[in-house]
Amino acid sequence: MRHQILFLLLLLCAPFTQAQKLEKSSLIGDPIVGSVTQNSAKVWIAYRGKGDNIVSLLDTFDNTVFQPTTLEKIGNSKEDTAMVMTFNGLLPNHTYRTQIDQTNILPHHKATFTTQTDNEVRNMNFLFGSCALLNTDISRIFFPGYSSAIFWYMKRHRSDFMVWLGDNLYYLGKQATSYDRMFDRNLRIRRNFIYLQEFLATQPHYAIWDDHDYGWNDADKKFPLKDTALTIFKGFWPNTYNPNDTFKGNFFTFRYYDAEFFMTDNRYYRDGPGDTLGDYFGKAQIAWLKAKLKESNATFKFICTGSQVLNDSYYGESYASYPRERNDLFDFIAENNIPGVMFLTGDMHYTELSYREWKGYPFYDFTSSPLTSPVISWATLYKNSYSVPGTVVRKKNFGKISIDGPKDNRVLKMEIYNRFGRKKWERTLNANDLMKKKK
Repeated sequence: MRHQILFLLLLLCAPFTQAQKLEKSSLIGDPIVGSVTQNSAKVWIAYRGKGDNIVSLLDTFDNTVFQPTTLEKIGNSKEDTAMVMTFNGLLPNHTYRTQIDQTNILPHHKATFTTQTDNEVRNMNFLFGSCALLNTDISRIFFPGYSSAIFWYMKRHRSDFMVWLGDNLYYLGKQATSYDRMFDRNLRIRRNFIYLQEFLATQPHYAIWDDHDYGWNDADKKFPLKDTALTIFKGFWPNTYNPNDTFKGNFFTFRYYDAEFFMTDNRYYRDGPGDTLGDYFGKAQIAWLKAKLKESNATFKFICTGSQVLNDSYYGESYASYPRERNDLFDFIAENNIPGVMFLTGDMHYTELSYREWKGYPFYDFTSSPLTSPVISWATLYKNSYSVPGTVVRKKNFGKISIDGPKDNRVLKMEIYNRFGRKKWERTLNANDLMKKKK
């Protein structure tokens, strides 16, 4: 009889115990730092339970603790939450570290970053790349993209930040057919790869998308879950979106000393293939991009987009398939002689630097692809007339750009490294090389 009573008590207590566990916060996505300025930063985490006050920032100079100013959250049907926090009131040139403010949180990677100084220029460097296919099921054993080891070598470079140029993950099969499936795919990638987790914790990250982290292969504006994809992407990448922008899309700008980055959306407004009069960025985004370029006083202006821009070969997807819009953008930059413009692109599953002149303006397109996805070695059979000799790399790789020198003589160095962190090539440009020459 005594055993029966004990058993009944355990049954009665079980739901209460389970409910208590649900109320506790469980960290299921390590902190990631996104946009960082002199006085602010954005941080992402994922958790299960009550987690509004789960993260703070510790100023490592004087041990001051900062709480988030604003919280933006999305969740799924499993009660998982992805949250982007904005921290304001930070101090320039201070190093901050994330800390978890609840005792029941499991060991995790602490994210560390340094705010920008109040200097106008400073020596800086950043990494960039695209096409990171990783798998979270049994297919990892034999399917391409099983290894995230490249991120361990990228972490060792200790750059100021990372620019992700699209296909940062791949929706496979039915993973792009519902909100919950998209959410789950993103969360699994963040949880399952230790080298990726460690890399994400070492520096700020800024990201745009391409077709595979937007929807299905070669998806354009007709993708039926485009707004769902936008919600998921913004919920998992702590970018610096402008709430005052009057049209939708995955686009934004950020400034790092005398370099400005124009992070563009090549999917949300993109017309289908074969429409040479169609849109790639779309009319509203092109107007936004032109205005931002014209008002910028940055020495270097990086236009970041998924598809190659200068290549006319029509292999795969490229801006060349939309000549009306592309030529209009080229004309605008050349006719206004906007100095310092360079394109950063991905997607191709091989790497190269392209160069061409347009009405006297020297355009460069620096492509880095892939990070972990399969290399397409035969793709270069499609001749790119503007490819710079010696820059084609048919290996998994990542790019690095360094900017240094005095204010009136800034120098930009471009480098490509293979998946083991070994340099494959290097090229250098002076700021004066990125403007029309005086006649």
